[in-house]
Amino acid sequence: MSNIHTSNQVAFISATSTLLGLVIGSGCILTILTKSRVSAFLAVLGIFHELEFYITAEFQGSQLSWDSFVLNNGAAYWIAMTIGVFEYYFTNGSSISKILPRLHFPSCALSWIPWLFTRLAITMIISGQLLRSYAMVHAGKSFSHHIASEKKREHSLVKSGVYHYVRHPSYVGFFVWALGTQFLLQNTFSLIAFAIVLWDFFSKRIAGEEMYLIKFFGEEYKDYRRKTASGIPFVP
Repeated sequence: MSNIHTSNQVAFISATSTLLGLVIGSGCILTILTKSRVSAFLAVLGIFHELEFYITAEFQGSQLSWDSFVLNNGAAYWIAMTIGVFEYYFTNGSSISKILPRLHFPSCALSWIPWLFTRLAITMIISGQLLRSYAMVHAGKSFSHHIASEKKREHSLVKSGVYHYVRHPSYVGFFVWALGTQFLLQNTFSLIAFAIVLWDFFSKRIAGEEMYLIKFFGEEYKDYRRKTASGIPFVP
């Protein structure tokens, strides 16, 4: 059974999905017509949140609600994304560029570097999205957007697939995806800030989550943790 109980919530979900579709569609069109990095960023952002809901609906149906869009990630998430856009505009030919240099090099001798950063951004965004989406699909009903404090009957310790190589592939996917968005915008400050803030967030979240996983699965999880890396750099 789904958590979608009322017609009001169904309407809210429908409106949200439609809005995200418009953001994705207009972002893609404007990217093609104007080659705008911000338009591409908005399209990527819309696709991420649309996929979060769709995969939850397909593979974690009992958890489905408006929250599955993960649009309520907290004020810090949206502030960070907004700052990223502002940095792009403020450092694009403005006086602030002297303080916050962009990730590009005007010298003709180094003209290939912006091309490299763009390809790196695309690779990180696609690979990060695929990794997170695959992790959600493979974990099935054992995946949740919220840390589970109680073990449910459908919960199992997933150690196969990508989970054989890293314990938290969905976090790794988001980490890579988020940094990729800042490479796309060629942001310096936001790239560094995202790396620091996301590392701090995931290191604390992993510690809290694994406390419950040890409670649920005992020695089996301890053994799995000893043999398998978290996937986040410098997080044991």
